Amino acid sequence: MNALVRREAAIVSPHAGTTRDVIEVAVDLDGYPVVFADTAGLRETAAEVEAEGIRRARAWAEAADLKLVVFDGALWPEVDAASLALVDGNALVVISKADLHPPRAVRMPEGRPPALAVSAVTGAGLTCLLDALRREIAARFAVGEAPVLTRERHRQALEECAARLARAASETDALELQAEDVRAAADALGRITGRVDIEQVLDVVFRDFCIGK
Repeated sequence: MNALVRREAAIVSPHAGTTRDVIEVAVDLDGYPVVFADTAGLRETAAEVEAEGIRRARAWAEAADLKLVVFDGALWPEVDAASLALVDGNALVVISKADLHPPRAVRMPEGRPPALAVSAVTGAGLTCLLDALRREIAARFAVGEAPVLTRERHRQALEECAARLARAASETDALELQAEDVRAAADALGRITGRVDIEQVLDVVFRDFCIGK
C-alpha cells in the first residue's frame, strides 16, 4: 500500500496481525479515481479483534472491482489455500520481498497475467505493477472520448454543480458559504447519479485535507 500511494498510509511491522482495520487511500491513476484498500492478511487466528479484521478483509475482497492478492516472497509458492482461493479472474497476484527472494514461476489461472514480483524496499517491480493496474482499469472502465448527457435536466444539474463548486473555490474567507455551496453542488450532482449524502462529501474533505472539525 505505502509503496503504491507513495506515503505512509498503513503501519508496517514484521509482526503478523498489525493491520486490523481497512485503510483506504484515494489516488488519481491516469485520470481514473482509484481507492486502494489495505486489509488484514488472511490467516488462522484465535484473537477476536484480528479475526474481525480478517472477516472485513474477505468482505472487501469480494466487493472489490479488482484485487491485488499479495503473497510473501519468502513462502511463495507454498501458500495457504484460503489466500489462493482469492486468485480468480478479478485478481492480480503480487509476490513481495523480491529483493530477498526472487520468485519462482507458478502457473496462474487461465486468462490471468503472470505473478508480479515487487520490492517495497527497493521499488523494483512497482512500475510493472502500476502498468498492469492501468491496463486492468482501462479494460474495465474505459469510456468514450465524448460522454453525452442525454437529458436536459441532467445538463442543467451538472451546470449548477459546476457553478456552485466554482463559487465555493472563490469564497476562501467564508467557510460557511463554502459549505453551503458544496452542499448545493452535491445535491445537484445527486439529481444525476442518485442521492449524494453531504455528510459523505464532508467526511472525505475532513479525511483527506487538514481542516479542523
